[in-house]
Amino acid sequence: MPILTTQFNDLVKNALVQWREEYESVEKNARQLYDILPNENLTSEHSHIDSPGFARRKDEGSSYTVGSPRQGYTLNLTKSRIGLRDSVTWEMRKYDKYRQIEKKMRGLGESTAMRIELDLTHMFTFGLQGSTYTNMDGETVNTQTGDALAIFSDSHTITGSSTTVDNSNGTLAFNRTNLEAGERLFRNMVNMNDVKVVPKPDTIVTGDDPAIVNVVAEFMRSQTAPDTAERAINVYQGKYRHIILPLLATSNLGAPSATGRYYWMLMDTKHKDAILEFSEMPTFTMATPGNNGEEFDTDDWKAKSSASYAYGVLDYKWLVGSAATSV
Repeated sequence: MPILTTQFNDLVKNALVQWREEYESVEKNARQLYDILPNENLTSEHSHIDSPGFARRKDEGSSYTVGSPRQGYTLNLTKSRIGLRDSVTWEMRKYDKYRQIEKKMRGLGESTAMRIELDLTHMFTFGLQGSTYTNMDGETVNTQTGDALAIFSDSHTITGSSTTVDNSNGTLAFNRTNLEAGERLFRNMVNMNDVKVVPKPDTIVTGDDPAIVNVVAEFMRSQTAPDTAERAINVYQGKYRHIILPLLATSNLGAPSATGRYYWMLMDTKHKDAILEFSEMPTFTMATPGNNGEEFDTDDWKAKSSASYAYGVLDYKWLVGSAATSV
């Protein structure tokens, strides 16, 4: 039985269900690393103000020392919109091709979720390679923190002195020695007043290459020391969680890439200095037939999926990364 115009509302309801189910089915691993905020403005400004540091001695009868919190750097974000359109053809409606219609609607949901995940992941992929990259739409994407340096750099600056801060573990492969090297970089983090801060890394982040995934799993779950033959306690058991980003080792077009397959990062995910702002949450729309929703030349009913968002990393003191080339 054909789908008639009078049945359009039922078709839309079912299409929305299919779109939402597929959108939700895409694992949003990279999104876990971001602070997600609503923001209706085209542009937004995010600034960093550090605490004044240590409290000072107050002698009897004397005044309190006035604190001096220091302004850090500023990150400016501009929203971009993504979208994809598809159609329900006359033939699909006439010949009861519900499965084809369902597949198209689910594809729209997947496309939106995957593009957001790709963008959020590539902030780290290309942040380990440089300060910008060109995305699949030919746009230049900034992978710099507020100090105008790449997210992972051995010479991050602060506003309060000439001290530089290192959060790049070079190309060190994942093992105990190199993990401890990454942990040591966290020990040298300072705020804008050149005062030591104490981030507490809780998460190891990698791509989905089996070699790196299994090495991390063995390292964290081994009952004994994972890198020695001695019967010692594994001090890393339960210390970190492991987040896998399936799109970490992909090109700017989203194709599998050998570059990035062994990248790994150590993060303090309690700090929310990766920012994701939505002015349009992922949305499904199906235009009404007879109201610019049905194409005169083709009789197609049009449907689309869209979202508008901006993303970036303001500060670098919560993560350390390695552009490793092997395990």
